Amino acid sequence: MKGYRFGAVLAVLALVAGCGGEKAFESTEVAHNGDAALGRAAFVQKGCVLCHSVNGVGGKAAPALDAADDFVKTDPLGFAARMWRGAPAMVEFQSVELGYVIDLSADDIANLAAFAASRTQQKLLKDSDIPEPMRDSILDERYWEMEDWSEFMANGQEGYATPAPDAAPSETPSETEPQ
Repeated sequence: MKGYRFGAVLAVLALVAGCGGEKAFESTEVAHNGDAALGRAAFVQKGCVLCHSVNGVGGKAAPALDAADDFVKTDPLGFAARMWRGAPAMVEFQSVELGYVIDLSADDIANLAAFAASRTQQKLLKDSDIPEPMRDSILDERYWEMEDWSEFMANGQEGYATPAPDAAPSETPSETEPQ
C-alpha cells in the first residue's frame, strides 16, 4: 500500500512540475476602453465627418452624433450595435461617395464611441480640422430624413423594427393541391 501512495505522490508532483512552466490557458482580457481624442481624429481621418456632424461640423447625410452629456458612459458595444443597424446605408453611401468601404478596427470603434459620448472632445472639433480636399466631399443633403428614418433613428433603431407577426394562413386550398 505504501508503494501505491508513494507512486501516486510522485505522479502528482510530476504533474504539478510539468504545469509549472507556461500557463496552459493564459487569460487575455480584451479591453477597448476608447480614447475620445483619438476618436475625434478618426472621425475626420476615416471620413465619418463626410456624412455625420458633431456640433454642426460635418455632413448632414446621416444623423448627427452630438453627445448628450459628459456623464454618459462610453459603450463601445452599444455604439457598434447602432453602427451595425445603420451599416447597409453606410456601406451604400461609402461605396458611392468614396468608392470604397471604410475599414474600422475594434480600437477605432471604441475611440469613435468615446468621442460620440464626449461633449468636451466634440467641442474641440472645428471646420478647420477637416482637410481642404475633404471639405468639397461633405454631404449636405439629409438623405436619412428623406427616407423617413428620423423616427427610428431617434429611437436608436436605424431601420430595424420588430416585425409584426404574420397573419394566420388562409384556409383556401392552393392551386397545386388536388381537390
